[in-house]
Amino acid sequence: MSTIIRILLVMAVLALAGGCEKGKWWFGKKDPDRPPDVMTKEGMTHFKKKNYDDAIETFEKVKDRYPYSEEALLAQIKLADAYFYKKKFDEALGAYKEFEKLHPTNKAVPYCVFRQGLCYYRQRSTIDRDQTYTIKALEEFKRLKQKFPDCEYIPKAEGYMAQCRRDLGEQEFYVAEFYYRTKRYQAAIDRYQIVLQDYPEMADKQAQSRSRIEECQRLLEAEKQPEGFLSKIYHLFDARW
Repeated sequence: MSTIIRILLVMAVLALAGGCEKGKWWFGKKDPDRPPDVMTKEGMTHFKKKNYDDAIETFEKVKDRYPYSEEALLAQIKLADAYFYKKKFDEALGAYKEFEKLHPTNKAVPYCVFRQGLCYYRQRSTIDRDQTYTIKALEEFKRLKQKFPDCEYIPKAEGYMAQCRRDLGEQEFYVAEFYYRTKRYQAAIDRYQIVLQDYPEMADKQAQSRSRIEECQRLLEAEKQPEGFLSKIYHLFDARW
């Protein structure tokens, strides 16, 4: 047996010997299994200090090693929170959704639903861009209000809902104004009417939309006039004198 093979066999034996310090030296020390409460406390310390990467790593370990412990429930939520504060909203959203799916009757579910809405809300774009995140945020806050109407997060959710509706109404008005400026008056009217019908709380845009609709209707009528006037002139020339 060659020397190299003998050395490899010795290393393997040392690795299998759990209490042997030499094996640990050769193959590296394993992270010792600490109690879940100790690890959770450590994760919370990192979280409070805004060391979110360390907090995420610690909470992941609690989830993986002690999935059925009470500490794992807290770890799952704080893991989502850590992602949220790092502005990794997709990861946070996934973690909140996972908690809701796995623990649908847990008292922390309203918080998770509220946070799901916030994950979408924080990714909203300006009114001249796609409003998918605004729509999704509004849907989540509505879901929270329908399922948990008495929960403590409703007042804040209602404030966010109002802003979402404001954004959507502003975008409709923005698009209507674009059509108006490009002289597509019927398309503009259709959009102004959406503002009137769907966003009654936007008093300023309601008044402007009514005014614009009247103006667009006048302009549409005016576009028809020249054709009618010229038609009468052509008929004069066709008449027999």
